[in-house]
Amino acid sequence: MQLPTVVAFLLTILLSTVAWGQSSSSTDDTPAMQLPSLANTAAMDRLLLREIGDTHIFDASSLSEPATQGCCQQGGASSSDATPGRAPAGTVWQFVQQSRRLPIPDNEAIANYRQQYQREALWISKILHRATPFAGHIVELLDARYMPVELALLPAIESGYQPSVHSAEHAVGIWQIVPATAREMGVIHNSWYDGRSDLVESTNAALEYLSYLNAEFHGDWLLTLAAYNAGPGRVRSAIRRNRARGLSQDFWSLPLPRETREYVPKFLALVAMMRHDSPPDLDIPLIPRGNAFEVLEFAHRTSLDKVAAVSAISETTLKGLNAALVHGVTPPDGPHHVYVLKSESARVVEAVSNRTPSELYTLPATHTVVAGDSISAIAATYGLQQSDLMAINELEGSMIRVGQKLAVRFSGDDTDSSIEYVVTIGDTLSDIAQQFSVGLDHIRDEHGQSLQGDVIHPGEKLSIVQSRDKTG
Repeated sequence: MQLPTVVAFLLTILLSTVAWGQSSSSTDDTPAMQLPSLANTAAMDRLLLREIGDTHIFDASSLSEPATQGCCQQGGASSSDATPGRAPAGTVWQFVQQSRRLPIPDNEAIANYRQQYQREALWISKILHRATPFAGHIVELLDARYMPVELALLPAIESGYQPSVHSAEHAVGIWQIVPATAREMGVIHNSWYDGRSDLVESTNAALEYLSYLNAEFHGDWLLTLAAYNAGPGRVRSAIRRNRARGLSQDFWSLPLPRETREYVPKFLALVAMMRHDSPPDLDIPLIPRGNAFEVLEFAHRTSLDKVAAVSAISETTLKGLNAALVHGVTPPDGPHHVYVLKSESARVVEAVSNRTPSELYTLPATHTVVAGDSISAIAATYGLQQSDLMAINELEGSMIRVGQKLAVRFSGDDTDSSIEYVVTIGDTLSDIAQQFSVGLDHIRDEHGQSLQGDVIHPGEKLSIVQSRDKTG
């Protein structure tokens, strides 16, 4: 059959089909066939995005979890098992336990730390309960960014979920953000307010920083975590060094500081333990999805102790939620917002609604300058470093005048200063003493009292007492 004939034949068939369809539609009552919906709704797209793993971004073949054996399957339990250590359906920690966005490699260091966590399950429970006001907020933000929700466990390693903790490197808050990172991320820090301890601002900054690091290291979460601990420059340098020597550039092969080499497996071991294990001492708090706190806006300066007193709520809890308020009062120029537990917000609103500004605000502790006073003398009186006293009052120099009121806070006696340290898995007192170059008798509990014994547990806060130079 010649080509024109073929074309004509096909055209005839096409026209006949169209005509038949028109004829049937005019004489047949059968409704036209409806095409199925593509169902590409926002909700469906969101579910699809949740399922995309790291293997689509970088070669994660070495990170895949073993199906039937290895460090991450021992003692496993399904999420539906009604056993200790499994969070109920619909709760924050169950969502974290069920997530598989963060692969866990089969690694001896992870397995060892995981076994230690199982033995320390009671103390892990204390950390998780301490996280109750913050965990829901963090998980929701991680989920909204399509980041591994397992990262909600990172503050357990960083700070034991203690918002007011300060490290020797001047890192602050549950995410332990150092000053340089805070400046880069635009986190405000002044004499009245430290955004690194603000549960909203610090979480936004930490997740933004983690996202940046993850992009920097091409989706490799192990390198991301290493960079969060050691700094991206140090990780990049280690990668360049191994590349120049023809060596592997994965996390496990890099010449990184000991702390970082331990930091990553410690975190992954905690994720693995939460994901697969059910130790009898693991008591997971029942936290519903969503925020556990609300923000109350005041029209004037407000003191946390006053709000707690008139509302009959826990001042300790309120200060924990508002650790960013350095002196327990909102800054002179605002913002005058206070975080409260959602379960207590109605009571607080009712209690403060008819109060005058003077009933809700008192000045922080102050010192009135008298003749003969100096910055150094005042700092010594209140056990402060001169630099801290100047920072609290935003003084650019040491000049002060009679009658001037300076904000002060007590930080111990006038001979020693101390820094806070949160115990992490694998810590020993001798290791901590060596790290801070102090004797064992300089390590005390969080209240500055001598330790009763030499047993320490993850999540405990210690006070490392450092003697000041008394010669200068």
